[in-house]
Amino acid sequence: MAAPPRTVWCAASSVLGRLLGGVLGAVDRGGATSLVEVARSRVAVHYWTGRDDVPVLCVCTPGAVLLPSSVVAPVLPSGTCEIRDGMLSSRAGRWRVARWWTPPRPRGLAVQDVGRPPRGVERLEGVAPYELVGLGPGLTPSGDDVVAGALVAAHAVADPRLGRWQDETRSTLRRRRTTAVSHGMLHHAIDGWAVPELADFVGAVCAGDPAPVTAALLRVGHSSGAALAAGAWHVLATSAADGRAA
Repeated sequence: MAAPPRTVWCAASSVLGRLLGGVLGAVDRGGATSLVEVARSRVAVHYWTGRDDVPVLCVCTPGAVLLPSSVVAPVLPSGTCEIRDGMLSSRAGRWRVARWWTPPRPRGLAVQDVGRPPRGVERLEGVAPYELVGLGPGLTPSGDDVVAGALVAAHAVADPRLGRWQDETRSTLRRRRTTAVSHGMLHHAIDGWAVPELADFVGAVCAGDPAPVTAALLRVGHSSGAALAAGAWHVLATSAADGRAA
């Protein structure tokens, strides 16, 4: 008799509440969600779900960049996977949620004159962030990282441009191809969800002291951190000067 599949206990983002069952509502039962692997690295694997609420699910090991739709586990799944009855399942095992964590979502912040950008953070000139969707190389193209940083920062300070940027980003995602991983990141950034390093940076800029946290953000990915910082800085700098600017 074959041994039953092992159970891998994991920690899941609250964004995955309906998919994996938890703090955001009862788990969807009665069928399986097939997962399509779209990217894999040594520390993370990304799956396309086909769902509107969570387009991309990430399973990562501790220490990886925590995307808002991440499950953190000691080992990564392999082979064909699906989600059934709140568990990620494959022939090798079942990934079951032991605890939940809530990704950061900065809001209710105020920003004044931000001064000069910290070292390593570039200024954007003459561009609306949503125009950059899909541009640049990488698992998350640098243009998409700029857009994500801008959306999170705009959400944090209730920037008057946010509604238009949200609408334009959704529309652009429907028309323009980008990577699946980036699509998932932008889907959640539209609602203000962020990786922790970006959330810390936005809060620190608003508090007037970004230097202590800038290096941590710049270390995210090969170039993602710098692009996230550029998008966030653009919003916070121009929001203070003129919230109607592009």
